[in-house]
Amino acid sequence: MSHPRIAAFARLANGNAEPLQAIEGQATGLGRTMHGVVYDEVHDEIVVTNPFAEAILFFSANASGEEPPLRVIQGSKTYLNRPDTLAVDPIHNEVFVPLRNLGAVLVFPRDGNGNIAPLRILYGPKTQLKPNRLAVDPVNDLLVVGNIDPPALMVFNRTDQGDVPPKTIITGPKADIGAVQAVRVYPPRKQIIAAITDSRVFQTGGGGQIPFIGVWNYTDHGDVAPKAIIQGPDSGLKRPRGVALNAEKKEIYVVDMRRNALLTFSWPEIF
Repeated sequence: MSHPRIAAFARLANGNAEPLQAIEGQATGLGRTMHGVVYDEVHDEIVVTNPFAEAILFFSANASGEEPPLRVIQGSKTYLNRPDTLAVDPIHNEVFVPLRNLGAVLVFPRDGNGNIAPLRILYGPKTQLKPNRLAVDPVNDLLVVGNIDPPALMVFNRTDQGDVPPKTIITGPKADIGAVQAVRVYPPRKQIIAAITDSRVFQTGGGGQIPFIGVWNYTDHGDVAPKAIIQGPDSGLKRPRGVALNAEKKEIYVVDMRRNALLTFSWPEIF
């Protein structure tokens, strides 16, 4: 059985490569099913949730071995309920956490520690939230949510709170948004990049569902097909669960849980 750890690899690593460093062990407070590891390059920190401990953990990016977190947000005041993923806004010093069980997005101070209340909560029937994944754009002041029900990509203002409807919603058969497993944004081109599984339109000959990585614009609304896509047998995608962008190298990195692998794609046309 695998054990909880965060591993860092060289960018050009290939095959059965050894990690350059790994955070693991009881003192780290890590738990299984970590689906939202984020690197904060401004503050040189790694941020991750522990859904079983209902906590947000902050580590030094240089941490290795059984090194404890720098800070932990945890406790009854937080309203954290099995947090699965998160996003970090290093410019405004905030952490965004989607909670599909509560139909809400919680926002915490990035430098927060202990049993603290959220700064803001996005919640209510107008929001239509059952959030699974999200990404924040601190440059254009937007929040993009990957929603479970309805299955959609939703765009809010970054500072929205309370019962606020989304600015735009991307959903429908052309958009083919099933389960949103990862969301990233590219502020310079105002683009949304999402990993989608359980898509409804693109079917294999045997009736299975083909996952894909799709790209949409912030201003897309309604039933809009992705303007760029990675999909099909040659892509090697089986069930993508994580996405990261490297604009400098014009690459996209995808973690695939079925393959137990990290895939690197060159995708210069989206940058």
